[in-house]
Amino acid sequence: MKPITPSTLWAIMSCLLAPDGCPWDREQTHQTLARFLREETAEVLDAISRHSPNNATTDAHLCSELGDLWLQIAFHAALANQRGAFDIHDVEAMVVEKLIRRHPHVFGEAEVENSSQVMDNWQAIKREEKEHSHDGRLLAKIPQTLSCLDAAMEVGHICAKVGFDWPNIDGVLEKVAEEISELREENDPAGIEAEFGDVLFSLVQWARHKQIDPEMALRRQLERFATRFGHVEECAKIAGGWENFTLEQMELAWEEAKQLQ
Repeated sequence: MKPITPSTLWAIMSCLLAPDGCPWDREQTHQTLARFLREETAEVLDAISRHSPNNATTDAHLCSELGDLWLQIAFHAALANQRGAFDIHDVEAMVVEKLIRRHPHVFGEAEVENSSQVMDNWQAIKREEKEHSHDGRLLAKIPQTLSCLDAAMEVGHICAKVGFDWPNIDGVLEKVAEEISELREENDPAGIEAEFGDVLFSLVQWARHKQIDPEMALRRQLERFATRFGHVEECAKIAGGWENFTLEQMELAWEEAKQLQ
């Protein structure tokens, strides 16, 4: 039998899910694929955190990871197509319709002066859409699969839209300081966990006011830590191992690593 060489992703998915296609692919469901979608999303975020504009290597990496994520979307659409629900073209059509509806300043007669007004309109339209899709509670539609940092950020955005927010960043900083003080005073294990959560939530709201993505900020910090700790490890090897490397030497190596970045 002559190998099939489809030229598009949709054609490839159709071949893989055909009766004589790939046994593994044909066994998958939306539920079994969920973890792969999460993993590919995480890898895209990792590629973004490492990306430098106009750098051919990081551009290629980001392109590759976006392709892997697009594959997951196509896979889900192909499964839906098998049962006659929708296909990849319906997915695209829904996105197109949504983008047109949420950009009345481009495709309609609305007028805006800046990006802040664009976001205000976007959120207002989203609220109107959601009023027809759930019980009306503002926080009810935050996806449960969001990371906790992203969910905390979304909670802040939603509450701010109805005026439940600090009027300025000074108030947020005061709240962060208040929560840290309460954490220091707490002794009960359950209370410590609760106060620690309050500190994290307040810090995320400070990041929101400063227009910082806390998820990306923490991801980049982890990369910096790994790089610096790698230098500490190399210094420990030169010293003959961790048992021959004191804490003071580790701290000196850490500071040296910071200077090298």
